[in-house]
Amino acid sequence: MKEFYDFFQNEELYPDLDVEGAVQRLSRAVQFKTVSDNPDAQPFFDLHEHIKASFPHIMQAGTFEAVGRSVLITVKGTDEGLKPALFMSHIDVVPVVAGTEADWTHDAYSGHVDGTFIWGRGTQDIKVQVFGELEALEYLLAHGEKPQRTVYLAFGQDEETFNTGAQAISDLLKSRGITLEFLVDEGGGGISKGSIFGAPETDISNVCLMEKGYADLKLTVESKGGHSSRPFGGTSLERLARAITKICDDPFPPQLSGTLKATFRALQPYVTEEPLKTLLQDIDGNEEKLADYCLHDEHLFPLVITTIAPTMIEGSSAAPNVMPQNMSAVINFRLAAGYDPEKLMAHCRKAVDDDSVKMEFLQANASSAEARSDGYGYAKLVESMSHFYTGLVFVPAITVGGTDAHCYEQICDTCLRCGPMMSPEDESAAHGTDEKIRIRAFAQGIRTLIHLMENTCIHP
Repeated sequence: MKEFYDFFQNEELYPDLDVEGAVQRLSRAVQFKTVSDNPDAQPFFDLHEHIKASFPHIMQAGTFEAVGRSVLITVKGTDEGLKPALFMSHIDVVPVVAGTEADWTHDAYSGHVDGTFIWGRGTQDIKVQVFGELEALEYLLAHGEKPQRTVYLAFGQDEETFNTGAQAISDLLKSRGITLEFLVDEGGGGISKGSIFGAPETDISNVCLMEKGYADLKLTVESKGGHSSRPFGGTSLERLARAITKICDDPFPPQLSGTLKATFRALQPYVTEEPLKTLLQDIDGNEEKLADYCLHDEHLFPLVITTIAPTMIEGSSAAPNVMPQNMSAVINFRLAAGYDPEKLMAHCRKAVDDDSVKMEFLQANASSAEARSDGYGYAKLVESMSHFYTGLVFVPAITVGGTDAHCYEQICDTCLRCGPMMSPEDESAAHGTDEKIRIRAFAQGIRTLIHLMENTCIHP
């Protein structure tokens, strides 16, 4: 049976890569508590200074701009006829769940290095990619290379919450008249069996072309409360529960996005199991059947539908014989391709059909555009990934989570989400306890990024 790291190849390339130094620089970066909603901005600015001090060739060749707490680095290319490339990620991290601090093998912000792993928040999500991109560009510049294509490095400050940092950078670049050839962000990557697609003998890795939209819908019901023996008209809890149920009982219709069709087309030659083997012989003709098949599969259903997940409720009574007064709940939606917040709100209002239930978005954005998979950026990314990871079929895919990449759609039609640092799921714990990255995986990701930058920006 093939082990995870058997997929690694060409690890001997770039033999003078300073892996030990890269590990120490990432370790130090983890120690800055750049939690997204931290009211103290200083950890972010301390991380900025760490970046400036750690990458002298980038600082000499390029310009460093603080955009709020976010970072934009520009290294100008010699050929103004080439559209720039942007390599991005984010410097914020999620907080440690209160009460779980002692569960960590090493403190979450220690950046502990044990010879095998680097431990702490950001080692998976996603300072590892921030520093991988910095290390790759520094390596090329330190070897006397000069980019023909302008290189941007963009690191947002609040990807885990509101994406305002990435949006500010995107708006800044747009105001300067910049359009990008392609960008690479986190998301995708990884290695999994093609079993859920009926291809159990095939190992796949995703290059995500789009992300679903996101919405937190707050429902509020107000009442006077009172004694539970007089529940005339129903309690606020009852009315709120009924509204939630009506929304959940009125699901959105399934559909195949262009990206999911591209996934199926890429995997079709490898699919051996029915019914997908037959259905994929005519993807367009069997579109409804494929959508229905996905809808009833626990792994595939998020790819074809706007998901509905009630997650929070507040305001219940402190005693069983007292009716609650004002109550609220939050439903989280992940919007499928083509859905926007306005369409979602209209759907929910129609389903509830009760004007006494107030509805408002706490946060909402539409599904992203579907990036091009037929152009230069996609081909070059797959080429570099394939150079360092063998035996994989790279497929265009959908990410059901969110990234900063969608903020750049106004200046880029090829927003690619693919993390080059590959780790087994049981080693990552992203957002969880004992988040860590294997040093070997970090080094291989840096090599991949060097190769990609070299072949797209240095010698395009």
